[in-house]
Amino acid sequence: MKTNTDLFEKAPVPKAVATMAVPTMISMLVVVIYNMADTFFVSRLGTSASGATGVVFALMAIIQAFGFMLGHGAGSNISRKLGGRDVESARIFASTSFFLSLLCGSLMGILGLVLQEPLMRILGSTDSILPYAKEYSTWILLAAPAMASSCVMNNILRYEGKAVFAMMGLAFGGILNIFGDAVLIFG
Repeated sequence: MKTNTDLFEKAPVPKAVATMAVPTMISMLVVVIYNMADTFFVSRLGTSASGATGVVFALMAIIQAFGFMLGHGAGSNISRKLGGRDVESARIFASTSFFLSLLCGSLMGILGLVLQEPLMRILGSTDSILPYAKEYSTWILLAAPAMASSCVMNNILRYEGKAVFAMMGLAFGGILNIFGDAVLIFG
């Protein structure tokens, strides 16, 4: 039975890179497609609603940045620990980063909801966009713990050499998002 360490220890470098890179590129393509779908569906609601997605996108980027920071930091340590056959330490790094991302996401969500209007203004909202930005950001802020922790888990899977599973998770989320947009916006 082949393990993920076999890929990194025994496979030729071009094969190992391709095995990791192709699912990662597909994941990035899926994210672009579902962002385009979001823009398409929301643009049907009007220019102010479409403008709100741009304002809230900056908020999502901040939440994701915390998730990526924790995911990459833990992932680097996890890779080294797994390479050294120290599975228990790798588990500790994974669980610590996951729970820390839930905590950071929760704090961002709470602070964001408390300071929602000034935050939307700082991120570029105008008076006409503000009601839409507040409504959209409410849902994003409520989902902040899940968003940050999903970034951590996605990165941990990649650092463990399981890029295909990370891709499948993003693809499933993207497909769910596209159909959810259609149903929840127009259904």
